[in-house]
Amino acid sequence: MNLVIGGNGGLGLAITEELLSKGKAVTATYHHSKEALTSLKASHLTMRPFDIKVDQTLEPLLSGVKTVYFCLNVPYQDWYSVMPQALKRITQSLKPNQHLVFPGNVYGYGKFQYVPADEDHPKAALTRKGKLRNQLEELLKEQAGSQGFRYVIPRYPDYYGPNVTNRVFGPIFTGALKAKTISWPGNLHVPHDLIYIRDAAKAAVLLADSGESGEWHVSGGGAMEGQQFLNIVQDAAGSSRKSRTLPSWAVGLAGIFDKEAKEFHELLYEFQYPLMLNEAKFTKRFPSYAATPHPEAVKETLSWFRSIPK
Repeated sequence: MNLVIGGNGGLGLAITEELLSKGKAVTATYHHSKEALTSLKASHLTMRPFDIKVDQTLEPLLSGVKTVYFCLNVPYQDWYSVMPQALKRITQSLKPNQHLVFPGNVYGYGKFQYVPADEDHPKAALTRKGKLRNQLEELLKEQAGSQGFRYVIPRYPDYYGPNVTNRVFGPIFTGALKAKTISWPGNLHVPHDLIYIRDAAKAAVLLADSGESGEWHVSGGGAMEGQQFLNIVQDAAGSSRKSRTLPSWAVGLAGIFDKEAKEFHELLYEFQYPLMLNEAKFTKRFPSYAATPHPEAVKETLSWFRSIPK
């Protein structure tokens, strides 16, 4: 049995879908809405409402579960109050025969000191979210040591795809479908790794099923400049190539009125300098894994955005 905490979000839904495609039994939790999950029709899927801040026990959810996928997603401004307590509650409840998949990002590295960055890159974040991410991973390692469960961290760059509607990639795809000028934060002309959400899910399940532990970089379909990515999206949407850089001052100004924009402002450095991951460790271990080419992934993503209610 597999448990996906946060199964209605972008990565949680993709992991649930990947597990179901392999015939695996899945319990997927949701908080406010299960709308995305209802699109998955499978007899071996159970959907459960769950609020990590309110529900007093995890025992019913964890009973009979071999692998837990921690895909809880909350707005940036709520990370500090929700994520440490959520991770601690879950890890305190895990048994030695259980496995936790804790999908990771690159925030903890800070500005990359070299590219492509491997798993030994220093965790030298100066931002609040980067420091918090490092604290969470240290908490995970401590809890695994004391509780005896196994964990694995697949570490990704930014991802895009179906059900990914964040403030960067949501407007890119909806804007292209409306033939609008679309924006890219930071520098349009530095290489940046991006991973298709379904590839991220496939990698997470591969790592879980393999019995591996520790940290693994998964970089996606190949680094490209922001301008190149926007061109692929607009060409696939059949719209003209109209793009612009979203300057730091504009994000900062938006942050005066929008808490999430304020939190995103500190991450803009990721789009101003090259951001590439070395995934040699992962590809050597899983030689049959192949990332979806960006043009194909973009077409699938546009198809999903066309299908959602306007």
